[in-house]
Amino acid sequence: MLRLNSNKVLTRSISQLTRRNLSNYPNKYLSSKVARQRFLDYFINENNYNFIRSSPVVPFYDDTVPFVNAGMNQFKGIFLGTQEARFEKVVNTQKCIRVGGKHNDLDDVGLDGYHHTFFEMLGNWSFGQCSKKESCSLAWKLLTDGFKINKNALYVTYFGGDEAMELEPDLECKDVWQSLGVPEDRILPFGMKENFWEMGASGPCGPCTEIHFDHRGLVNRKEFVNKGLHELIELWNIVFIEYNRDSEGKISSLPHKHVDTGMGFERLVAILQGKVSNYETDVFKTLFTGIQKISGKVPAYKNLYGEKDWDQLNTSYRILSDHARMITACLADGVIPEQNAKLRKIMRRSFAISENMFKKEQGLLKELSNYVIESLGTVYPEMQNNFIQIHQIIDFEEDIYKSLRRNAASDWLKISKDYPALANLDVIEMPGLVHAFKEITNSNLTEITPEFGCKLFDTYGLDEPCIKKLSVGLELEFDEVRFRNEFDAVKRRSKLTSVTDGNLIDFKQMGKSTDDRYKYMYGKVDGKYVFDEVRAEVLNILDENEFVSCIEPNKPCTLILDKTNMYYESGGQVSDVGCIEFGAGKFEVVDVGNINNYVLHKGVYKSNFQLNVHEQGVVKFNEEARFSNMRNHTATHLLNACLKQMKGATCQKSSKVCAGYLNLDVGIFGEKLSSKDIAFIEDRIKKIIKDRVDVKIDEIDAQSLLNLDQVTLVPGEVYPEKGIRLIEITSNDLLSREPCCGTHVLNTGDIGDFCMVSFKSLGRSTSSLYCVTGPRAKKARETGQELLNHVAQLQKSVNDNIDKPEVLEMAVASLKLHLNYNIEDETIMPYLVKEECAEQLSKIGRQIKEVARNSLKRLGSLSIWRCRALCTQRP
Repeated sequence: MLRLNSNKVLTRSISQLTRRNLSNYPNKYLSSKVARQRFLDYFINENNYNFIRSSPVVPFYDDTVPFVNAGMNQFKGIFLGTQEARFEKVVNTQKCIRVGGKHNDLDDVGLDGYHHTFFEMLGNWSFGQCSKKESCSLAWKLLTDGFKINKNALYVTYFGGDEAMELEPDLECKDVWQSLGVPEDRILPFGMKENFWEMGASGPCGPCTEIHFDHRGLVNRKEFVNKGLHELIELWNIVFIEYNRDSEGKISSLPHKHVDTGMGFERLVAILQGKVSNYETDVFKTLFTGIQKISGKVPAYKNLYGEKDWDQLNTSYRILSDHARMITACLADGVIPEQNAKLRKIMRRSFAISENMFKKEQGLLKELSNYVIESLGTVYPEMQNNFIQIHQIIDFEEDIYKSLRRNAASDWLKISKDYPALANLDVIEMPGLVHAFKEITNSNLTEITPEFGCKLFDTYGLDEPCIKKLSVGLELEFDEVRFRNEFDAVKRRSKLTSVTDGNLIDFKQMGKSTDDRYKYMYGKVDGKYVFDEVRAEVLNILDENEFVSCIEPNKPCTLILDKTNMYYESGGQVSDVGCIEFGAGKFEVVDVGNINNYVLHKGVYKSNFQLNVHEQGVVKFNEEARFSNMRNHTATHLLNACLKQMKGATCQKSSKVCAGYLNLDVGIFGEKLSSKDIAFIEDRIKKIIKDRVDVKIDEIDAQSLLNLDQVTLVPGEVYPEKGIRLIEITSNDLLSREPCCGTHVLNTGDIGDFCMVSFKSLGRSTSSLYCVTGPRAKKARETGQELLNHVAQLQKSVNDNIDKPEVLEMAVASLKLHLNYNIEDETIMPYLVKEECAEQLSKIGRQIKEVARNSLKRLGSLSIWRCRALCTQRP
C-alpha cells in the first residue's frame, strides 16, 4: 500500500515489495472473517470434522489456569482420560487470554506488533488415533493450496530426540514432510524445549511439529528459525500426544493417542494481508477507526513503534484495542471484575488510557465494545446475547474508577512526594497500594519476606511486579523466587481439606469411598414425596481425628459409611440431619460433610453398647427438613433467574439454603433493587409456582454443558468434568438453567408460596436477599397483614386521641418493634409490607409531632395575650 509521509515523499519499503509474493491468494484482500470461515469450512465440509464452539475464557471445570490460554484447554479431560470424546475429529476457533501464569503477555502488549492479551486459536483435533501423515498433509494443503501461501516462505520443525529421556528422533514426522515435497533444508530438528509438548510436570505429552513463516522473503534463513525474530514466526503447531509422563518423570506410551493442533488466527490474517504486524490487519483497523471517531480530534493511527512513537499515542491505540477485545470477551462469558483482579486491572488501565491519551473522560471503552461485538459477535454469539451486561459492567467499573481516582490518587500523590521511586506505581490499577504502603512502613521491615508478600497479595491485591517495585522503592529485600515458591505452597495448602482442629487425615488409604447417589433418589406417590431409606455398612469410625475400630456409647464421633442417602453441605445447601438405626441403638446425625468423596456423618451414638466397624444400619434423614431445603433451593434458582432477567448484569456471589429460609447474595451492576422490582420478582415467582412447571433434572458432562445456551454459572465456581446435574425450569415467563449439586422439588407447584422478607445492601454492588417459601411464606403474609391492620387502626384513632400524644407515641413505638425481626423469628413478614408499615408509622409519628408543635404555638400565643391583658390592667 502506497503512503505519503510528512514530507510528501512516496515511500515503500523493500520488505513490503517482497511480501507481495508470499501470499498469492486470488483475492487482493482476504478479510479476517473470510479467512476464519475458510479454515472452518476446510475441515468441516471438505474433511468431515465436527465443529465445537469455543469454551468460555475462564474454564469452569479446571482450576489450574486462570484463563483459557490455548485451544486444547477444553479438551484437557479427553487427553487425561477423564472424559470421553463426543466426536473423533473436531475443529474450532477458541477464545484465548494470556495475562498471567506461564503465558503472560500483558506487559508486552502494544510495544510490538504481535503480543495480545486476547487472541483466537484455530485448531483441529483427532482423538483416539494419531496419523501424522494426515495431520501434516491437511495443514500443508490448507496453507499452500487453500490460502495460497508461498511454500518457499515456510519452514517445518520436528522433534530431534532426547538422550536423557531416552526418546528417539521423530523421523516418521520428518519423512512425512519430505513426502509432501518440503525440501530437506527446510525440515529442521529441535529438542524438548521447542518440539516436545507437555501439559504439565506430569500427564499426557508428545512430540510436535511446527510450521514457521518468514515475513522477510523467499531466501532460506533456516538458521533464524526459533531465534525469536518477530518477522520469522511460528504459525501452526501440530502435537502428537503419544506418551504419558508419571510423577517420577518417566515416560510411557499412551493406550489412546491424539492429535492437537493450533494456529494463531491473528498471525494467519497478517500473512494473508501482507502485513508483519497483526495490528495492521482489519482485525484491529476497525477498532482504531472507532477509537478516533469516538475520541474526536485525536490523530489517526500511523503504525509507529519505539522512538518514532514519541508520544506513545500509537502504542495506546494498540493497547486499548487489544484490551477492548479481551474485556468484551470476558464480560460476555460472565467474568466479574470484582472477582477477577486481572480483568479489573486491565479495565482500569483502559479507562486511564481513554482519559489520558484519547481525552475521553467517559464511555470510550463502552462504545469500543460495540465495535468488538460487531466484529466477533457472529463468531461468538454470547457477545451479541450479553451486550447489555457488557455495557452495564463497563459503566459500573468506570464509575468506581473515577471515585478511586479522586480519593486514592490524592493520597498516593502525597506518598510519592516523599518516595519519588514509587511514583510510577499505578494506584488506580491497585487501590490497595496506599494501605499496603502504610502497613509496610509501620512494620519497620528490612525485608518483604515470602510470607509477608503473600499477605500483600491476599489482603491488598498486589501482584508480584507491584511488590517488587515497592521493595525497590522502599529499599527492602525481596526474593522473587522464594516468593513464588511460598505462593505455590499456599495454593497447594489451601486445596487440602482438614477435619477438625486443622489435623489432616489421609483418607486415600481407606480404599472404597462412599456411594452417595441415593440422596437424589426420591419421587412422588399420590402427590407426596417419598424418600427411600438406605441400609449401609460402617467403613470407619473417626474419634478425635483418629481411626478407631469401635466407639463407646454417648461419645461424639464421625461415621464413614459405604453408602448414604444423606446430603452433605454443598452448593449453598445445608446438610441433612437424621439418624442411623442399628440393632442395639441409634446414631444421631447432627452434621454431614465430605472429604475426598468420603461422606462423614457426625453425631453421637445413643445406646448401652459400643458400636463397631462393619456393623450395618439403616440411614434415615429428617424428611420434613429435606423437603423444606428442596423448596428453598428451587426457589433460589427462580430468584436468581428473575434478577438476571430484570437487571441484566448480575452474578451470584453466595447463597445459603436451609429449612427455614433461603439467602442469596447477588451482585447487581446497575440500578439497585427498588420496591417495584421486589414486587415484580414476587409476582413472577408466585405465577411460576401457580403454573406448576416441571423441574427438569439431567446429568451431563462438561462438554455437553459447554454446548448449551443461557446457562447461569457461578463466577469462580469449579464444576466437575462428569456427573454435572443440570437444573432447568422453563416457563412462558422465565428460563432458569443452572448446574447444581443440590436437591430440588420436581415441580414448582411444590414450592407452595414465596415472599421476600429481608433486603440489605452490602457495599457498592451486592444485595443480600432473604426469602421464605411454603407454610412459612404463608405465615409471614398473615403476620404482615395483621400488622397492617393494627397500623390502619392506629391511623384512624390519631384524631380521636390527638390530645394524648404520649399514648400515641407509645403505640407507634410498640408497632415499630414488630419491624425489628431476625430471619429465624416467627414474626417475619413480607419485606414490602414491612416497608409500607414503616412508612405509615413514620407518617403517623410526623402527624403527632406536628399537632404537638401547633399546640405549643397556640399555648405560646395564649400566654402572650394574657401577659398583654394583665399589663393593660395595671394603674
